Amino acid sequence: MGISKKQAAGILCALLLTAGITGAGFGGFLGLEADASEAGVTEPAAAKSETDQASLKIITTSAEPQHDQVSKNTSQELEALGTMEKAADNDQLSLYVNKETAEIAVQEKQNGFVWFSNPVLRSQDAQASPLYKSELSAQVLLTYYNDKGQINAFNSFDDSVAKKQFKITTANQGIRVVYQMGNVAQSFANIPKIISKERFEKNILDKIKDANQRDNVKYKFRLDEQKQVYEVRKLQDYVAEELSAVLEAAGYTAEDAAQDNKENGAGEAAASEDAEFTVPVVYTLDGGSLVVSIPAKELKSNKAYPIASLQVLKFFGAADTGKQGYIFVPDGAGALIHLNNKKLNAEPYSLPVYGNDGTFDIKEKIQTNEVSRLPVFGLKQNDHALVGFIEDGEAGASIAADVSGRNDSYNSVSSKFQVTAMDYYTLSSGSKTSAVPMFQTGKYQGNLQVRYAFLSGASADYTGMAAAYRGYLADKYQLKLLETSDAPFVLELAGAFRKNKSILGIPYQSTESLTTFEEAESILGKLKAAGVSDIDLRMVGWFNGGIRHSSPSDLSIAGVLGGKKGFLHLADYMKQNGFGFYPDTAFLEKFKGSSGAATLLDRSKAEVYAYNPVTYAKDVSKFSHYVLSPRKLPKQVDGFLQDYTKLGISGLSLRDLGKEVNSDFDPSHPVSREDSLLASVKELGLLQKKTGSLMVDGGNAYSLPFADLIVNAPVRSSRLNITDEEIPFYQIALHGYFDISGAPYNMNELQNPRLSMLKSLETGSNVYYQWFASDASKVKDTDYNGLYALNYQDWFDEAVQLYQESNAILSKVRGQVITAHSMLAPGVVRTIYQNGINVTINYNHTAVAVDGLQLQPQSYHVGGE
Repeated sequence: MGISKKQAAGILCALLLTAGITGAGFGGFLGLEADASEAGVTEPAAAKSETDQASLKIITTSAEPQHDQVSKNTSQELEALGTMEKAADNDQLSLYVNKETAEIAVQEKQNGFVWFSNPVLRSQDAQASPLYKSELSAQVLLTYYNDKGQINAFNSFDDSVAKKQFKITTANQGIRVVYQMGNVAQSFANIPKIISKERFEKNILDKIKDANQRDNVKYKFRLDEQKQVYEVRKLQDYVAEELSAVLEAAGYTAEDAAQDNKENGAGEAAASEDAEFTVPVVYTLDGGSLVVSIPAKELKSNKAYPIASLQVLKFFGAADTGKQGYIFVPDGAGALIHLNNKKLNAEPYSLPVYGNDGTFDIKEKIQTNEVSRLPVFGLKQNDHALVGFIEDGEAGASIAADVSGRNDSYNSVSSKFQVTAMDYYTLSSGSKTSAVPMFQTGKYQGNLQVRYAFLSGASADYTGMAAAYRGYLADKYQLKLLETSDAPFVLELAGAFRKNKSILGIPYQSTESLTTFEEAESILGKLKAAGVSDIDLRMVGWFNGGIRHSSPSDLSIAGVLGGKKGFLHLADYMKQNGFGFYPDTAFLEKFKGSSGAATLLDRSKAEVYAYNPVTYAKDVSKFSHYVLSPRKLPKQVDGFLQDYTKLGISGLSLRDLGKEVNSDFDPSHPVSREDSLLASVKELGLLQKKTGSLMVDGGNAYSLPFADLIVNAPVRSSRLNITDEEIPFYQIALHGYFDISGAPYNMNELQNPRLSMLKSLETGSNVYYQWFASDASKVKDTDYNGLYALNYQDWFDEAVQLYQESNAILSKVRGQVITAHSMLAPGVVRTIYQNGINVTINYNHTAVAVDGLQLQPQSYHVGGE
């Protein structure tokens, strides 16, 4: 059986790629440049640019043996690439597109490896049903709400590509694909909606000579005997297209239809009641990255069917059952899901970036997951890896991942963006209640954007992914490495708090002291005398009633702590000793009064309560705080700075601005979660400019450009059933640029400060303690019971000893990035820093022998000094 020139060129392309000849080198090798171009592999010689010539040299060189040899694509994948057209090209990557299916592929020029948006052998997947085979062929998965708030789903293959309802155009360094999903009704302007009986018979029927065709046309209209008009029936697109052609042949034009519509009051076309959507996706090459973007303002849907979510490139780089490696997810500090781990009884991974939105009313909280503080994910398959950075729209994004065997034979990870939020409003009438869906208004109008970078060889692991993300952040925000010096001892002191009391049976709240400013000086002096010479102090509860303070827009320093005079004396003491001073302030958590609070979708105020540890239900007797509306944040910050800058303090601790992102569903002034993030970023910049140095709690990615210190950084994952390993991705990515601390040693879930110190050595994190000076009984039977064990005297000696022991190592690596991290054996890990120092840690309760080392229980070994 013969084959076409295009098929022959595709087969030759596959053979040449297998041999290591790629890109612009095809035409010259074959001597058939025009034919190769027809196959979508290269351009005619006349169209070659200087970049193409440079690429040819690189590819020719890469055919020689390389230092870092990596695996190649399969022959089937190379054949699939041969059927695609090159859409964009730079010195590092080539972008290809299949114009029949809207699939894309990205080829790395350094090694020729190709990443596909959709698995090449998906049609042969015996595991996947027809529905899931369609999803395997889609680039966008869309969910939408009906009028009852129920979720329905579309995919770009079944509901757009298969119906040929998509368009591909060129874009700067890439392409733009616009998907029309659903039964998109086509407009035929010369079909009248309503036409008088007289004009219908005279201007249309009398002009059609064929009797059968005339009857056919007449049947497509309905006669209203009373009004003596014909109304067009609802027609399928192909029927409307045929009718339009018949009317055109009869001489009936769009102008005639417009006249008849106007004369009979038809007006403009009514909005379609069908679920129809327009989703544009832009693919762009940017250096060594592929940028995938959806302009949110260009999304279109019928009002009756709002878009709930969009999942983009779910199967980009998906690994089949023959691959080895893992999926990286940013769950807390980080976690790995081993490919093909067969954990099909576990739920697929799906957690929101930056945690839950505080303006959703959660009735029960069965599990408290760690917060994903970095909008990044990755996948390693054999000696290749990709890593995705969500760089726009991340506040509305989730990371979704799953292993092979559930619905198909592929392991995948991707981003999923919420477009419209929905909740139910309960209506009551007597004993009857009904739930009415309430939909978000005021949606985000920016981009939903993911940047993909590609790794190979020795760098194709989670350390390489962290290094890629670190480089991205350092370049984007012009970050600078820390100086190598003593690691800071981070100390948090609790100042004042409100306590319920009564006099003559009349209840009132009294502001009580836990650590006065004078006592704080005394504790710091004792630390200094014990040899702790570098201290960063976080002072919590220093104004407006203490820890759960009233609005910070008007400052009043707590008199029970020593008032303004005592506060300034402490600040001066810190400055004289070269210590960092960070008074703590909450801006988003509103502890007193509902004025200015955000609104839930059911129109109630956003209130946060504690949850019952037994029933998991919200405990309405234990109010925590209101959630401040993002609209009120600028006023809050401005008022605070007017008072705070007068104190002359060059430091500030942010309790919540770097760890919470909340919407506001007030229908008159809605604020999306992403717009709320942008508001926080603006205020973070202002606070940094006015105070000089910021300590940030939690350390969400958007706060990093403004942070000098990060406390309560994630140190573990949620330990979901589908995950297999915990990794310190957060610290690997950020160490060397930020002073990072996990949870306070004496408040850590490990309940063992020595284990906390070992974790610090593994991650380069600083020693962190939380104390107060008063007797622990002062917080008994109050809302602050959780602070009962924080009297500094109980921890002082141990803290000094652990700091001195760890500082001997941490001081040498403070300004050094982490270049490698690995698990040598169960419970045994090794971290290697940029200057060669490596720390091997045994977390086990028994001694181990590994890699030539004898490690005692819960001990470590330092090498490379």
